[in-house]
Amino acid sequence: MSYTEAVATDPSGQTLQERILKTAAQLFAAKGFHAVGMQALCEALEISRGAFYHHFRSKDDVLNDICTRYMTELVHKGQQTLKDEADPTRCLQRLGQDLLQVIAANLPELTVCFREIQSLDSERRQKVVHLHRTYESLWKQTVERGAQAGVLLPYSRVRIKALLGMYYYSYIWLNPDRPQELPQAIASFNDIALKGLQT
Repeated sequence: MSYTEAVATDPSGQTLQERILKTAAQLFAAKGFHAVGMQALCEALEISRGAFYHHFRSKDDVLNDICTRYMTELVHKGQQTLKDEADPTRCLQRLGQDLLQVIAANLPELTVCFREIQSLDSERRQKVVHLHRTYESLWKQTVERGAQAGVLLPYSRVRIKALLGMYYYSYIWLNPDRPQELPQAIASFNDIALKGLQT
């Protein structure tokens, strides 16, 4: 493996590490994590195994990186939203909008993130589960604020699970080739969420 091969960027400006994550996510989403071997991954990337191992120790490391980075992004976005939006209903709408936008912009990655969590080893899986719980807690805090203000129903774990499930499973049907679907989904999902939570 040459130094150039290890650090080269493609015409879009992506580093090799970024290309590995993007290509792996596309393959894992299309075929499933366990169906994609190292040989197939390196062939799709047109790199040697040495170039791959310069950035990741294993295919499992790639999966872990995909599963953690996007949930971490959602947590950070959500935390900022709670700081920015004092009104609970607007906060709820922005949480929903940001979630759908992240899913739509990173569809293969979020497909892997939601579908392949059980393929992680126990320790890594627990860390990703913790990120999911942290993100869910931001929705909980928003609902509790709204309940205190008298504009939202009291917090219900089942109700929040149902709402998040609705948003999460959009990865199954959102189509990047139909960009008009995203604003429609945001408007519809947020409308359902508000009607289901407002007093």
